[in-house]
Amino acid sequence: MNILVRFAGPHVRMLIDIHQEGARVSDNESDFDRLQGTWAITALEMDGKQISPHDFAAARIVVEGDCFTSLGMGAAYSGTLSLDPSANPRALDMRFDDGPEKGNTNPCIYEIAGDVWKLCIATRGTVRPKAFTSQPGSGFAVETLERDHNSTE
Repeated sequence: MNILVRFAGPHVRMLIDIHQEGARVSDNESDFDRLQGTWAITALEMDGKQISPHDFAAARIVVEGDCFTSLGMGAAYSGTLSLDPSANPRALDMRFDDGPEKGNTNPCIYEIAGDVWKLCIATRGTVRPKAFTSQPGSGFAVETLERDHNSTE
């Protein structure tokens, strides 16, 4: 299973919202199944500020099983994902096993629909976001990713 997560820097985790009209998902397909593959960041907001697409144009998140690797945003990050699709909103924890954030866990919320994955990531502290918003000083990052069908990852 491959998941690509993008970061805007060492304090940004991922926030992804995925929406696709007409996307049909099997009732038996898990969120982990849907997240497998390589993802490209299409929008990023950190602490209420929109980040220029130029800053994350090469960023990719690769998800394989419950492991993720984030590439193209400076340092490489990797770790494991833990999902709670029964939470409202759906909850995700990113535990960093390698890179500058090694040992840290970022609580997140997520949505996934078709080839779009949306995240709201708490880049500081242990308080999980409750909505897909990023206010100044919140330490929250909202990230929208789209599946990268051209990737060789």
